Amino acid sequence: MDLDSNDRKLLNRLQIGLPLVRRPWNAIAEELELRQEDVLQRLERLKKEGFIRRIGGVFNPAGLGFRGCLYAMAVREDLFYQTAAVVNRYRGVTHNYRRRSRLNMWFTLTSWTEEERGAILETIREAAGGPLLYEFPSEQLFKLKVFLNMEGKADASAITPSPNLNGGATSKQEPCKIEIMDLQLIRELQGDLPLSPEPYTEIANKTGCSLEEVFLRLQALQAGGALKRIGAVLKHREAGFSANGLFICVLPEEHIPEAGKRLAGYSEVSHCYKRRAHPDWPYNLYAMIHGPDEASVRKVAEQFVRREGIKDYDILFSTEELKKTSFSI
Repeated sequence: MDLDSNDRKLLNRLQIGLPLVRRPWNAIAEELELRQEDVLQRLERLKKEGFIRRIGGVFNPAGLGFRGCLYAMAVREDLFYQTAAVVNRYRGVTHNYRRRSRLNMWFTLTSWTEEERGAILETIREAAGGPLLYEFPSEQLFKLKVFLNMEGKADASAITPSPNLNGGATSKQEPCKIEIMDLQLIRELQGDLPLSPEPYTEIANKTGCSLEEVFLRLQALQAGGALKRIGAVLKHREAGFSANGLFICVLPEEHIPEAGKRLAGYSEVSHCYKRRAHPDWPYNLYAMIHGPDEASVRKVAEQFVRREGIKDYDILFSTEELKKTSFSI
């Protein structure tokens, strides 16, 4: 179905985050000059129609003491889907894609210990017939901000990069101090926030906390970097962003910090990292670029490489979403 202007405004606002107040839907409604009942009805419909994947907590694994990494491998076609089934059964795997590349399976894995990680990866390699498994840890973070602009995808964003909020920080982060009650709140927020007038009150009642304590704990988790936001996660294709390409390029080490910041400034870029290079895979700057079609993704990438004078690059388009879910514990 078609989205009207209020649907689009609501989807944009909820990607930014839901306020930590007793009646958050009412606060959003007032901000958008709508009625709370209208907001809740729209959200029910947008979820039913498939535009919204979920509305809940978006957590940072590193802030909770977990370690995540990107992996890729070349899987034989006759083993591809049985390998995907093995990869996807692990809770620590949140994303798994088939990409147009000699490395055709790309997945992320988050784990608590190195022993757990090693055992999972060995099982995956065995299922795939023992191919070389490429590890691409993040060495520097330039951007991690998924925002699908539902109120217009103007070309201007690809001409004048927007300010980068991450500032080229390294990926290392000290985990928050997490208590038992924090874990209960995290588990409640890993699902969908109730579409009721006072969703946080319902969570407080389920966990045995007072509403004031819920807010204090969630604010502490946000301040410590464990909780990114409470908001809407959209389904890319249903939202009109049917193409996503993993842009990869080779840059001299000394050029990466400034080039990474400039690449992260494009609004079409949701993720941007410096990652480990390999002798037969020399790419060291990575970015996820989203657009309504492959041509729009290529336009952003090609503008960037022209500006930076980059010769060695590629765009690995996703051709199949094998798994996509939020991090959970």
